[in-house]
Amino acid sequence: MKFTELPGTGDAGRPNKFSLKRAASTIRKDQTQRNQCVVFKAGDKTGHPLINVDFSAAKYVPSKDTSAAGGDSGQAFYSIGAYAKTNRNISALLYFKCSTVSSHESMSHIRASLTSAPGQIATQATGRDLMTVLNGISLGMAKQLGCASEAALPSRIPEAKAETP
Repeated sequence: MKFTELPGTGDAGRPNKFSLKRAASTIRKDQTQRNQCVVFKAGDKTGHPLINVDFSAAKYVPSKDTSAAGGDSGQAFYSIGAYAKTNRNISALLYFKCSTVSSHESMSHIRASLTSAPGQIATQATGRDLMTVLNGISLGMAKQLGCASEAALPSRIPEAKAETP
């Protein structure tokens, strides 16, 4: 994955840049901090991001019970990581095991999310497309954190499952 970093500084005066190396360092130092990457289309003048990607340490992994989702909820579940779900072509959520994040057993996972702004991505884009992007970035994060072998993130995304994975 290649990222174009934004110039300037954030509200706290720190450089306004995102890199997996910097995000991994932040997660190791302060697990309460979220790490967000906002991606814009080249030449975009709307100010609306194409996608937002967010990483944080996680204490809990959601249940894989899909019965509450109902009929046509638009949710799809994937057999990757500890938990992976998309909601149509709007969002993707992925949890993966990463015991190197903390010496505390309660923070042994990373939560990664990707959201797309309405009207910013192609109408033919699918939830699987979002999961493919999120998985690729998450695999890079797992490598930075030294937990790629336990993260269970594949190089190719399997087909989604409608029932409990």
